Amino acid sequence: MKAIRWIPLLSLFSLFFIFACSSDFAKDVGLVSEPKIGILPFGNIDKGEIDSVQTAIYEMYDFEVVVLEQQELPQMAYTEIRYPRYRADSLVKWLTDHKPAEVDIVLGLTNQDISITKYKKGTKEIKDPEWMYKDFGIFGLGRVSGSACVVSSNRLGKGVSKEVFYTRLCRISCHEIGHVLGLHHCPEANCLMNDANESIRTIDKSTGELCEKCWNEVR
Repeated sequence: MKAIRWIPLLSLFSLFFIFACSSDFAKDVGLVSEPKIGILPFGNIDKGEIDSVQTAIYEMYDFEVVVLEQQELPQMAYTEIRYPRYRADSLVKWLTDHKPAEVDIVLGLTNQDISITKYKKGTKEIKDPEWMYKDFGIFGLGRVSGSACVVSSNRLGKGVSKEVFYTRLCRISCHEIGHVLGLHHCPEANCLMNDANESIRTIDKSTGELCEKCWNEVR
């Protein structure tokens, strides 16, 4: 009789374990928490920029987004290879190393120019012309499946309205968060995760939304 009584209990346990392994079920019952995102302002950032990024990330991903204490840009990221600016890869490393324990992902927000070195595909050779790509200015950088990204508003507002500026800033911020959530660049032209290909025009033409394939990867 004891053996017979244990069979349904064991079956119920097995079913619970199977459902618990489902990411949707785990989130619904609180077994897996959604990531908490922190925006870390570097230097004197306009509150409107911070608020717009906070709202955009929340509306896009439906994650909790908090604003962290303002920090000065770390000097270890400063460069004068071409112009006075900050290395984006160094900032991402700094953010990763200094991420507060209360958040899972940190987005550094700066109004200073940021840059990286661009290499020929699949090599460690700098793209031609080397003088341009050794220290190439960018809008943002995120580590795929990492815990940090950085976005600069420095190149986004020249000659455009405030509305266009904020749209660009929010799209780039959500794009970089997408990288941290595990998304690579997407070939779909209108997808938010499409590569900017060194041009702000790609961002302006985007729908500002993830394609179905990318949504399925982050859900």
